[in-house]
Amino acid sequence: MLHNGELFWPKTYYNKHYPALDHDAVCDVLIVGGGMSGAITAFTMARAGYRTIMIDKETIAGESSAANTGLLQFMSDKPLADCIEDFGEEDAYEFYELSFRGMNYIRELCTELPADVEFHDRDSVLYASKKRHDSMLRAEYIALRKFGFPCELLTGTELYNKYGIPRSMGLVTHCDGEINPYVFIQRLVEKAVSDYGLKVFERTELLNWRSDGEEVRCDVTRHHITAQHVVYAGGYADNEFVKAIKKKRFVRSFALVSKPLSSNQFWADKAMLWETARPYLYIRHVEGNRILVGGLDDNNRRIPSKRLIRKKSRRLIREFHKLFPTITLEAADCYGARFGETKDGKPFIGEVPDMPNCYMLLGYGGNGTVYSAFGAKLLLEMIRGEENPQHRLFKLER
Repeated sequence: MLHNGELFWPKTYYNKHYPALDHDAVCDVLIVGGGMSGAITAFTMARAGYRTIMIDKETIAGESSAANTGLLQFMSDKPLADCIEDFGEEDAYEFYELSFRGMNYIRELCTELPADVEFHDRDSVLYASKKRHDSMLRAEYIALRKFGFPCELLTGTELYNKYGIPRSMGLVTHCDGEINPYVFIQRLVEKAVSDYGLKVFERTELLNWRSDGEEVRCDVTRHHITAQHVVYAGGYADNEFVKAIKKKRFVRSFALVSKPLSSNQFWADKAMLWETARPYLYIRHVEGNRILVGGLDDNNRRIPSKRLIRKKSRRLIREFHKLFPTITLEAADCYGARFGETKDGKPFIGEVPDMPNCYMLLGYGGNGTVYSAFGAKLLLEMIRGEENPQHRLFKLER
């Protein structure tokens, strides 16, 4: 398991199970992994008309996706201004524009799904953790506005008057959103199965894959799957398949979901909140008048103990009360999970070197759901043989 503690999201939906594969199979596209990346990619491929199979060695949405925060933002953990400095203006813009489109794709998908996915358009407020971070927020505001991304800069007085946050400056981005990630995955998979013929097999693990340039033969638990294309979307699992990915690192993140509050205790517009410090604190509204608070990442790949989770949760509550001292917050569920990051701030999306028709979608980073959304569309282009210069931005061998 990639998480520990008491998870909130799985309690919000019944446990739907799929069978294990009990025969050899053939398909156009095989998706390996039943989390956020796998589900969006499987839906995208199946809707495009490909005979698609999705497998997971455990259960759908049962690993890191069950601990997903459900914050959806076009702004990356790596600010646009930093991306411009590191990648150049054109590549930085393309990265952020794809993230913006990824947000829109998620929004589009949610219009086809039941309301219990709990998608809501939200603003995000990035506040200065320290006064000296004001210059960073100004630079980011200028960069975002230059390329037309919707945002506004707030003075400390404006920030406090609107959101009650006692900090020196805030950057508000529009067109973001919140979601119940667990239900979203389940509903997306259900629709792909019922409407587009997706086949799903749980308790079915990819053991090996081999490409001869024409097709890919996959050894899975007790059987074989032959596919024209294979997409590995295994999330934060650390195994032989991701061993060659160099610019990655695994950390641990912690979160809690509160007991219900009264409806008048929330800040303006129930905006999503995060800060300029690294690692950063993040806060969002959850259906049922709850609050999710997370952060306090540490550079450790081990799954955290329940004792450490309780300790981190107490600290998360203290950090929350520094912002909102008048809101009494009590934790209902506390958990910690492994989380993947990349050293350059971009996800890995593309064909595996020297393995034709084998691809990876690794949405590492704090914006993984959005990366998965635009990554699924990029992979569809690759499988169709369509050329797009954006493909090079996320190649595996960088």
